[in-house]
Amino acid sequence: MGWGDAFTGAGVLIALIALLYTRSVSRRQTELAQQQTDVQARLTAIEEGRRADEVEARRHARVVPAFRRPEPNRLRFVLTNQGPAPARDVRCQLEALDGRQPPRVVGLEALPVDLRPGQSMEFIASAGLGMSTLIRAVVTWTDDAGEHEEPFTLNTL
Repeated sequence: MGWGDAFTGAGVLIALIALLYTRSVSRRQTELAQQQTDVQARLTAIEEGRRADEVEARRHARVVPAFRRPEPNRLRFVLTNQGPAPARDVRCQLEALDGRQPPRVVGLEALPVDLRPGQSMEFIASAGLGMSTLIRAVVTWTDDAGEHEEPFTLNTL
């Protein structure tokens, strides 16, 4: 066996190793391409779900009650639509949680009302000695998604 045969054998061995390496790299690239396709499909599904959630959320109003004190001796009861959809037929019932008398809210008889997104309706309220400071407010309204009723616990202090 001469040097020529040794070089030929070495060349064949190197070509075989290169072929195996190329095959391994090709498989890995195919796997990576499949993984990228799977990830892209999942991202697309997540994005479609997020868009559907956004569309659904635009149908919902969220009417939130609060007692506010614009000045130390003045008390106001406020209903605010914090949602992106109009709230129709907004109503509110107040009751004291401790069995005492709830604060007087002037004008609640004007309900039901409609509130646009971001719109508030303010009522004069008065709380005196012996009146409850912990109030349960149950707000009901209708929006594009249907009828809603949500209870809140409020503090007049």
